Amino acid sequence: MFGSMLLLITALIWGSAFLAQKLGMDHVGPFAFTVARNALAVPFLLCVIAARNRLDGSRRHVRACFGRTEWLGGFWCGFALFVASMFQQIGIQYTTPGICAFLTANYVLAVPLLGLFAGRVPRWFVWPGVAIALAGTYLICMTGPVPVGKGEILSIACAICFGGQILVVDRFVAKADILALSCVQFLTSAVIGTPFLLLPSERALLSPASLCSAAWAIAFCGVLSSGVAYTLQNVAQGRVPPALAAIIMSLESVFGALAGWLFLGDVLTARQLVGCGLVLAAVVFTEVCDAVRRSTG
Repeated sequence: MFGSMLLLITALIWGSAFLAQKLGMDHVGPFAFTVARNALAVPFLLCVIAARNRLDGSRRHVRACFGRTEWLGGFWCGFALFVASMFQQIGIQYTTPGICAFLTANYVLAVPLLGLFAGRVPRWFVWPGVAIALAGTYLICMTGPVPVGKGEILSIACAICFGGQILVVDRFVAKADILALSCVQFLTSAVIGTPFLLLPSERALLSPASLCSAAWAIAFCGVLSSGVAYTLQNVAQGRVPPALAAIIMSLESVFGALAGWLFLGDVLTARQLVGCGLVLAAVVFTEVCDAVRRSTG
C-alpha cells in the first residue's frame, strides 16, 4: 500500500506537469527545457542525499552513495528517460496537451507487452486493468477523432519509451541507492541533451531572457516532476510490480484534467468525469486483485 501511495503522488505531480511543459515551450526549445529541468534536479537530489545521510546517523559522504550499480543503472535509466522525454517534449508542440496525455498514457499497455519480451508475464488481472485505464484516459483527453500527424506519432513513441524506462528502473531499483540512482539518471539525461542545444532551432530561442520567462515551468518540472516524482517512482517500484505501477501512474491523466479545471477554469464534461471514474476503477480493481493474490498466495 505504501508503494501505491507514492505512485499516486507521482501521478498527481506528473498530471500537473503537462500544463507546465506546454507553457514552458512558449519561451524555450524542447531540448533546452529538458536539459534545464534535469540539470536542476541533480543539485536538488544531492542536497536531499546529504540531508538524508545526516538524519539517518550514518554521516556518510555523498560520494559514498554512488557505486557501480548507481552509475550503471542511472545511466541506462537516464538514457531511456531522455529518449522518452524528448519524444514527448517535441511531440507536444504539434498536438494538444490532451491528445499528448492520452497517447503517452499508452505506456500502461507498453509495460506488460515489453515485459513479455523480457520474460515477465503479468498477472491475469493486469490486462482488464489496462483496458479500463486506457478507455478512461481516452474519455478524459479526447474531444474528437485523433489526427495522425507528427505530434501523435512522437507521443506514441514516447509511450513505448516510457514503458521501457519503467522496466529499466525495475531492473536496477532493488540493488541501488534510490536517491543516487535518480541523481545519475537526471545527470545522464542532461548531459546527453546538452549537445542538442547547438541546433539552430534551439539556439534561436535560447537566451537569459527566455530562460527567465520559462523559469517557473522549469522549476516545477525540475524540482517536483523530475527531482521528487521520478524519485518516488523509483522508491515505489521496489514495492510494486511494473505493470501494476503503470496502471496506478495512469491516474496522471485524471490529475491533469483536474489541474486544468482548478487553475485554468477548464470545464469537466460528463464524458471526462466518466473517464476519471474508469481510470480510478482500473486502479482499484488491480489493487484489490493484487491484495487478494497476496493474502491467498
